[in-house]
Amino acid sequence: MKNILQKHGLGQFRQAHRKGVFFVLAVICLMGAMTFVGMSVDLGMITLTKTRMQTAADSAALSAAQEIVLAVRRASWNSATGLDMAAVQATAATDARAMAVYVANLNGFYIDSSIDVTLGRRLLAADGVSYTQTWGVGPYNCVQVSIRKNNSNSTAPDAKMPLIFAPVVGQAAQSITTSATAFIESRDIVCTLDYSASMNDDSCMSSATISRLTKSAVESNLDAIWAALVASDVRFSNDASSQKFPSIGFGLMNSAAGTYNSSSTSQTVIEALGLYTPAKKYYDTWTLKVVSGDDYYTLTSGGYDWRRYIDTGTGTYAGKLRRAITKKSTFTTVADTTAPGYFPPIPESAVSFPQEGKNTSTGLRLGKPSIATSKAQWLLYVDYVRTDSNLQTQGYRQKYGYRTLCVYLMEKRPSNYQSEDLWRAPCYPFHGMKMGMNTFCQFMTELSYGDHIGLVDYAVDARVETGLTEDGAGVIVNLGTDLMSARYLDIDTIQQHKQAAHYSSNTATGDGLLKAVGLLNSNSRYGTQKAILLMTDGVPTISPSGFSLPSTWNWNTLLDYDGNGTADYTTTDQDAQYALYQAKLAADQKIVIHTLCVGAGADTTLLKAIAQISGGYDIVVPAGTSVTAQTDLLRAAFGVLAGRVPPAQLVVNP
Repeated sequence: MKNILQKHGLGQFRQAHRKGVFFVLAVICLMGAMTFVGMSVDLGMITLTKTRMQTAADSAALSAAQEIVLAVRRASWNSATGLDMAAVQATAATDARAMAVYVANLNGFYIDSSIDVTLGRRLLAADGVSYTQTWGVGPYNCVQVSIRKNNSNSTAPDAKMPLIFAPVVGQAAQSITTSATAFIESRDIVCTLDYSASMNDDSCMSSATISRLTKSAVESNLDAIWAALVASDVRFSNDASSQKFPSIGFGLMNSAAGTYNSSSTSQTVIEALGLYTPAKKYYDTWTLKVVSGDDYYTLTSGGYDWRRYIDTGTGTYAGKLRRAITKKSTFTTVADTTAPGYFPPIPESAVSFPQEGKNTSTGLRLGKPSIATSKAQWLLYVDYVRTDSNLQTQGYRQKYGYRTLCVYLMEKRPSNYQSEDLWRAPCYPFHGMKMGMNTFCQFMTELSYGDHIGLVDYAVDARVETGLTEDGAGVIVNLGTDLMSARYLDIDTIQQHKQAAHYSSNTATGDGLLKAVGLLNSNSRYGTQKAILLMTDGVPTISPSGFSLPSTWNWNTLLDYDGNGTADYTTTDQDAQYALYQAKLAADQKIVIHTLCVGAGADTTLLKAIAQISGGYDIVVPAGTSVTAQTDLLRAAFGVLAGRVPPAQLVVNP
């Protein structure tokens, strides 16, 4: 049989059969390879498309969130309506949605702004690391953008991505969805405010102030200061029945313009104005005649020799209507009160000086001034009005009234331990700064982005404000450990009860920055932008003894504004250098310093340099404005700085 099969070609048959099997296998393998390649191509297209979609979503989310940033930054204080944060947020939401659609479209993708753009709040938690996120709740500081290709309708703009080879295995399209979230990070801001005495200057009568604001404007402001003090109806701490600032004034010192008295003797002036009355007895104008056993006082008047005898029964003089007066010519007895030169005994008295002052050790008010203290204080006031050159130049020399009294308190008794009630009055530019801080706190309250603020003030030195416990303030605030927090209203309450030169008089700008950085380092949160808001009306006047800039200091590197290799600002002033040095140390720690200066005396170039070093924002309130306009400008400026929120950033692994 084998031979027969071999004879008929069975070997060839087997060989041909094996070749057919290999062909089938080859076809199958080729189809598998083609499918694998097709799937790889489709997978690559899916991956590429998803990457493009993610990039577009990232860009759209960032751009949308930046519209919120811009809306907040454009928001400003309006003197008539205040701050309409609801309108700001409504505008921000509309602009954010529109921008997300626009950016997605630029990248070739479709989004539905009502579905694919979600706004909400993302706030840093108390631990400074984690976040809480709430969608659909304002004020908005967070935007999520989704880009979808999941619509089964192949003609829809968000249709599934068509596949090239996958249809072979029954899948014609692929659903793809990506999303991105961008937000505005919270800030930790230390408001560092100038509490020096010069913050009263725009309410006083220097020639520079008058030439800038006009005499009538300063007079109007002084009248407003007096009116505020009267309206406060503040009483002495130990005599609630006595007003410190009565609307009727003090004796004959009862007008704004003042009562003129030409005397060069301060004692004479305070007596003439009824501010002080020395003790007087009925016999002060009589002459003692010593007659053995019969002493008497005598007065010659109207041709008569009047005699007033000693009352031997009581050892007192006959001014109590218990003895008669004899007329030598006729020895006629007459009534005591008809004697010439008669007046009843008058005890020493004084109109209470309207400020108590405080014990510098305990901080407690000293109580209603005694007669001696009031006399001494009125004498100092009269001395000032008689001799001050600025008052003389403005026509107020020897004019004793409300205006000169207010100027005297601001110039000679500005600190809180001297004049405990000046914080109640609109003294400029300090009052403008207080109203600006009020706006800042309102802005932060309405913005509600989880920002924390703290308060540092500086004069001779700087201090971190920890609360309000001052005698006479009428309110208590204790920040406890919340030296930086969202307790905006408490911070506002503290600063509203301060006055220029509250603690001391000079301008320690560098120390203010040092204390602000220290507060941030000890109380700021990990995941925040750290910033300082530095405000002043003057120039630094304090620095550590012997301070000098380090050898590594390079003006050209730090303060070359235009990039030409040469510094646009330098100074040899030690106090200014110290402020710049502290600004550089802050910048090295990624702390941004925004600056705000007001008034003709402000060193605007230094403040600009401080902001430049850290990449901050600098604002100058023009010096030539009225005090009313100044308030509005300072409110607007503080509003701008409150709204200077950081640029939007993407959430990593949302």
